[in-house]
Amino acid sequence: MPRLEKLAQQYKNQPDVLFLSLNMDSDPGLIDPFLEQHKLTLPVLPAYDYVTDALKIDSIPRNWIVGPHGIVRLKGNGYDATDKWQQGMKDAVEKVRLSGDVAPPPAVSPGGLSR
Repeated sequence: MPRLEKLAQQYKNQPDVLFLSLNMDSDPGLIDPFLEQHKLTLPVLPAYDYVTDALKIDSIPRNWIVGPHGIVRLKGNGYDATDKWQQGMKDAVEKVRLSGDVAPPPAVSPGGLSR
């Protein structure tokens, strides 16, 4: 996760990129101590039931790059503890960003509030 944290930090000022981790521990109370111990700041969601029941995932890590419309653009399995993984993920993020898959502007009602 340190390489994911480093990658997330490179994009922290890019509003069109968000890194999120889904945690598969059955005890969500383990998340915060782990993040503090490893000095990680990226968002981590407790997602045991979602990952096992809805996504049907039985091995980790998994990586998804989702476009602004919620469509999975790239996915992969595994992790390489070298700079190769980090650069590959950065290249993949940039590929999706440069693909022109941009979210439409939010619809605005006459009162000025987004729908």
